[in-house]
Amino acid sequence: MPIVTYFFTASQSPARGVAPLGFAPSGRCALLALFFALALLLVPSQEASALTAAKNLSLYARDMEFFYKEKRAETLPGILRTFDAQNVLYDRQKQLTLAAFLAEALKSEPTARETLLSQAPTLSRDGKRTLAWAVHLAQLTDEAALMNQLLDQRDAVLLQQIRLNPTPLLQWDITSEKTVLQMYWAAYTASGNIAYLDAIIDAALHYADLNSSGRQNDPSFPVSQTAAASLYEMSPRHETVQNRVEQKLKGLSGPRAETLLTILRK
Repeated sequence: MPIVTYFFTASQSPARGVAPLGFAPSGRCALLALFFALALLLVPSQEASALTAAKNLSLYARDMEFFYKEKRAETLPGILRTFDAQNVLYDRQKQLTLAAFLAEALKSEPTARETLLSQAPTLSRDGKRTLAWAVHLAQLTDEAALMNQLLDQRDAVLLQQIRLNPTPLLQWDITSEKTVLQMYWAAYTASGNIAYLDAIIDAALHYADLNSSGRQNDPSFPVSQTAAASLYEMSPRHETVQNRVEQKLKGLSGPRAETLLTILRK
């Protein structure tokens, strides 16, 4: 499964009816069983109807993975147009996730600004809103002027929301909601910036701390648990992710080490 398929298929939090990960009496077995169960929630059904398949994001998730591996800036306009044409950007979660991806491209790819912004006249209102978020997250110096081009009077509330959110993205609390976790994965996919991956690993370690101390009712627990499950799904598929988890494992013991070992399937 492409690294970014997870972002768009796991629209619900891990089931609260599943027993919290524990380390006794079965310890690692219970941890492994739940990570596997949570990872299954991240995989799209293979028995989707024709209509569902037409809306499935795995096709352009593969495009995003291609960018992750090849860093070919010429694919960016196509990714944006495909999302927009499939009418999925009305969804806030998907809009922000794609915006985080495009923002990193705007910062790191010299040609991305021209190729992406040139798409604006042909985009839907939701497509332009997504691009507006990307401009903000990319911290472009002419953000105000670009906002005037991308948004209109109907978007006054959105513009206020954009201005109230901090930049850079790393200032957003990854454990506050699953959308932010997805944004971190998308930003990492676009940039390869290890700071995003470290934040996801730290969220998984936060999960280990909460779970081992019986604090499953902590507001940050569901997203931290999802961060651990996403790493369990991604690390076997991407060597860079796996290597970073292994580096973070060094010097750890107890529940934190158990969690990372399970993510590494060891």
